[in-house]
Amino acid sequence: MAEFGVRLASVMRWARECQRRCLPAGIDTLLLLTIAVAWLGILLAWSGGYHSGFSVLHPLLGALLPDLAWEAITRFGDERLLLALTLLFARRSPELFWAMVLAVVLGALYSRGLKHLLDALRPPAVLSPEALRVIGPVLHSHSFPSGHATSAFVFFGVLAACTRSGHVRAAALLAAALVGLSRVALGVHWPQDVLAGAFGGMLAAAVGTWLSLHWRAGLRPRVHLALLLLPLGALPVLLLSDAGNPSADWLVWPLVFAMAAQFALDYLSDRR
Repeated sequence: MAEFGVRLASVMRWARECQRRCLPAGIDTLLLLTIAVAWLGILLAWSGGYHSGFSVLHPLLGALLPDLAWEAITRFGDERLLLALTLLFARRSPELFWAMVLAVVLGALYSRGLKHLLDALRPPAVLSPEALRVIGPVLHSHSFPSGHATSAFVFFGVLAACTRSGHVRAAALLAAALVGLSRVALGVHWPQDVLAGAFGGMLAAAVGTWLSLHWRAGLRPRVHLALLLLPLGALPVLLLSDAGNPSADWLVWPLVFAMAAQFALDYLSDRR
């Protein structure tokens, strides 16, 4: 037990040294993209209102990939699944894990706050069944902003902010964009919802990363261990409820067990 504590404290000290990995350039990129997304949303609203773009994008995306692919992609906007994925780097990059936790809190406040404040209707509540094809559960309310897009841009946005590689940064943001587009492909969100989610997610990622560089409470061993309850708690919840997502058990169950094994490898085996 004592040896485990010494090793974890050493990892936290190293994480403080590695925080320079979260470069200002990555944060600046996210902030510039939030401005671009905001302007795109304004132009889209000006050209056709809140529902504009859906009638073109929805069938186009549906023809681009099969339903099974969109169901899998959209699960990577599930905040519980993304929390579970933080176990991939929680021990190896605690500074990244801490930035992610801060960004997740900010993103959740943004997304859930606006959803309940505005309670916009989703496409199935507005359009006739002949005008769209819904993949998965049919949802009707709390459309703005897209929670999946927000979560995806939080997760991949922090990864983008904390990498030195421009190619990795671009790949992370493209992955987030694909998750956002999946919500239109599934017929449960308007393009404006996705743009609002991308805006809030990237902003939360930028602010969360910046906060992690100046407030290092999450790099204390005991705080770090307490924060691990978030991804660990997400594992059983993922198995118990799909929370309005396509079930995709073939994806969720192996991922849950893989993350549980990752935690055991990083923490329990080291403790022994």
